[in-house]
Amino acid sequence: MSDDDPPIDSAVARQVADALSATSTTARTIVDDHIEQFDEVLSTVLLDEVGEWYRTSVHHGAEGAADAARAVGALADLFTAGGDSMRTVIATGFLEALPRREDPEREVVDQLPEPLRDELRRMENWQPPAP
Repeated sequence: MSDDDPPIDSAVARQVADALSATSTTARTIVDDHIEQFDEVLSTVLLDEVGEWYRTSVHHGAEGAADAARAVGALADLFTAGGDSMRTVIATGFLEALPRREDPEREVVDQLPEPLRDELRRMENWQPPAP
């Protein structure tokens, strides 16, 4: 990590990992494999992995779609109750991993819990301020 990198908020990372792990065996395995690979919780990387799992499971109607939906429900709860750090981690890790408007798997966005769906749409509609 360079001096220019933002600090890792280990409390937020641990909270995300614990909340996800509590939702299903599959989510716990994703978290455990992540920690084994990185020796810590890198929250945005972990949430990118969860985003891929959610997108794939829900789009294909896979057996784990209900587990993925429960994990995303836990993220929505954290997003709603959390502070700026938590909301930023979830937005930059999970929401940015989801399909863009032009992507064929975009229907998974419609199945997000409302707070996450609203935030993703807000992010996508963001415009820089006029000069």
